[in-house]
Amino acid sequence: MRSNAEDLTTRARIRDAAIGLFGRDGFTRATVRAVASAAGVSPGLVIHHFGSKAGLREACDRHVLAQTATQGREKTDPGSTRQLIQDYLNHPDQYANEISYIRQSLGDESAAGDAFFDAVVRQTQDIIQDGIDAGTIRKVDDVRSTAVVIASNSLSILMLGRHLSRTLGAVTPEPHGIGPELLRHLTLPALDIYTHGFYTDSRFLDAARDALRQDTPTKEGSMPRDPGNRRRGVA
Repeated sequence: MRSNAEDLTTRARIRDAAIGLFGRDGFTRATVRAVASAAGVSPGLVIHHFGSKAGLREACDRHVLAQTATQGREKTDPGSTRQLIQDYLNHPDQYANEISYIRQSLGDESAAGDAFFDAVVRQTQDIIQDGIDAGTIRKVDDVRSTAVVIASNSLSILMLGRHLSRTLGAVTPEPHGIGPELLRHLTLPALDIYTHGFYTDSRFLDAARDALRQDTPTKEGSMPRDPGNRRRGVA
């Protein structure tokens, strides 16, 4: 897990050890005693700093989310994006614990896991809005729903890393299947789709809008209007 030099306090050391263990063993199996051993402190000191295992997980969530928010904002700036990609290609090991932790959080069917996903969506929404304000992202009709789509697409790569690497023939020593070779395969296709779109015109979008417009729920007790009547010019 990446930490600034000034962040290497006892509390930060415990937190980083917990992120590594939670990501490797899962939140249920990883114990306070194991975290303490990995951090080189006593279990009592872990409780002193974080109150409980749940409190320790909340601190880990906040730290990982802060890291992903920083990366997300860097992706809205071309210069920062270049540096972010180069940094990962040169030092993929620095991201290993963070990726494993996010995978565990997304697979954890609990209130804490739900809260983590919701926080990622909120961050993505803020990043999209910042990009719109800065002129690097085009305006969209529904920022919230767009954020859900973007966040889901990004997170699915983390969850499916092993399958993506296997299918593309990307060799990676990481258990989560995400390494520099996979990044080289996926970066340009992903950015090309985000930059230029996928369809050559708006016919698919127009068709979907028309279908959803006709499928708009009616008030309770009223009959839906026959879309065929509209085509025949009947009110």
